[in-house]
Amino acid sequence: MKARRGDRQPLTLWVIAVLVTVLVLGPVLVLLRASVGPAGTLPFDGWGVTLAHYASIFTRADNLRLAGNTLLYALGSVAIGVAIATAIAWATERTDMPARVAARVLMFSWMAVPPLVMGFGWILLINPGNGALNALAKHLFGVTQPIFTIYSMWSLIVITALAVVPTAFVMVSGLMRNMDPQLEQAAAVHGASAAVMVRRITLPLVAPGVLSVGIFMFMAVVQAFDLPLIIGLTARIPVLSTRVYLLSSPDAGIPNYGLSSAFGVLLLAVAALLMWAYFRAVRVSERFRVVTGRGFRPRRIALGVWRWPLFAAVMCYFVLMLLPLAMLGWASLLSTYQLPSLGALGEASFASYARVVGEGKVQRAMLNTLIMVLASGTIVMALSSLIAWFSVRGRTALARYVDVLSFAPTAVPPIVMVMAVLLLYLQSPLYGTLWILILGHVTIYIAFGTRSMGAALMQIHKELADAASISGAGWFTGLRRITLPLVWPHILNGWLWVVAHSARDLTIPLVLMTTGNVVVASALWQMWDFPDLPGASAVAMLLVTGLLVLVVPLQIYVARQGERGH
Repeated sequence: MKARRGDRQPLTLWVIAVLVTVLVLGPVLVLLRASVGPAGTLPFDGWGVTLAHYASIFTRADNLRLAGNTLLYALGSVAIGVAIATAIAWATERTDMPARVAARVLMFSWMAVPPLVMGFGWILLINPGNGALNALAKHLFGVTQPIFTIYSMWSLIVITALAVVPTAFVMVSGLMRNMDPQLEQAAAVHGASAAVMVRRITLPLVAPGVLSVGIFMFMAVVQAFDLPLIIGLTARIPVLSTRVYLLSSPDAGIPNYGLSSAFGVLLLAVAALLMWAYFRAVRVSERFRVVTGRGFRPRRIALGVWRWPLFAAVMCYFVLMLLPLAMLGWASLLSTYQLPSLGALGEASFASYARVVGEGKVQRAMLNTLIMVLASGTIVMALSSLIAWFSVRGRTALARYVDVLSFAPTAVPPIVMVMAVLLLYLQSPLYGTLWILILGHVTIYIAFGTRSMGAALMQIHKELADAASISGAGWFTGLRRITLPLVWPHILNGWLWVVAHSARDLTIPLVLMTTGNVVVASALWQMWDFPDLPGASAVAMLLVTGLLVLVVPLQIYVARQGERGH
């Protein structure tokens, strides 16, 4: 019996290998095939090969503007966003600024707010016609022309930069937190001021790490879809991600899958190059490691009279992030949109919430979303745990193949991957069902799950599994009864991350949307586009509230534990 149980381990690995190959490699191969297929055909319609789609990309003059827009958008957003994140990370991790735990919790919480929702909120704030801030400026200063406009490249850059800050903060704060304070202490002994220590010691030490964060975020912004779709299309600012979407899902006419696939392949090549640059930067940053085997407690810089001014400056960022949500909250309380005023406040009610919750379309979208996020989170973490276990414990070439392939989606932009998923399952029974959305999320998020579980399992010594084996337990029993209970917090964290990102994602639901698989994100897009501004605002607030209720309690606990460690 023990032998038979042990024999199932290679079989299980083979099943996982086939599953991951279909999930990850299948869509990419179909995308490559579609990019060289004749115009007007699907990948499986024949075996004809042409490079006409690539020739069209490199010969059309407007594609040079497309590349320039994408580059300017990504560079500007990352430069501003990473700079703000680094400053806030320094304030919360290296100084005695008040309310550091609150700042961390707020920063983590913003990652649960969908970019789709923030984009809609900013439109209400600074659109040229009746944006609240433009109306306020007109009332206070008597200006006749709008001061702000959301439909410009710089507005798109700044709004994206503000959205980039939370993720960049999470990555940079770890660098700041783990710095050995000995160099700063030595500088303080020699009379260096706090400003000198930051400029001459702290920043040079974290610069390589911040560079790697910048490259990672640049890659993420190049792949970004939500904000370029919401703001960039109306402003007529095309970027690569929106071009891929419009070619595959045009408002009128026949989808051009061949040209969209060719653009997708080029975007995939750019992402792979950026991924290579990211890993190079990470290797370089390892030369600047400042944490040794000796125990240490990071020293906080005493700010003195600057404690509260710095706190006020950090809070300015959160105020900027709250304004769009506040505008959506205001719009959700009125039957027709009105600018904020005391007079309009008398008409506020929760009628829009009652209406949307009572609509059959919204109810189906909520049920579909619940099924989608629970299934996506559970499948991703279950599959990731098995892959990570084989990667850490296994020494075979097949285990290494599965490990590498499961990480591959990191280099595939979501809009490209969902395009590939669409082409792969377009003529299958899965198309148009909720399961194709779940497959898309599992494919994209498997890389995160595998990396997080791999790091957790590396901390568990193999002697525990060996002891279980000696006692007669099979490999799966040892994994289920011993290993997984020890890494349960990591599984829960990963599950929450996948659930939150699956719920807030617009790319997969929008590209794969049919009447039978509408979820909250795609329903929100439809209601905004209809337009049903009060209803869309109410759905947006319900989505944000649900995500925050899920994420914030855990983040408060984690932040308090981290503060006690200091």
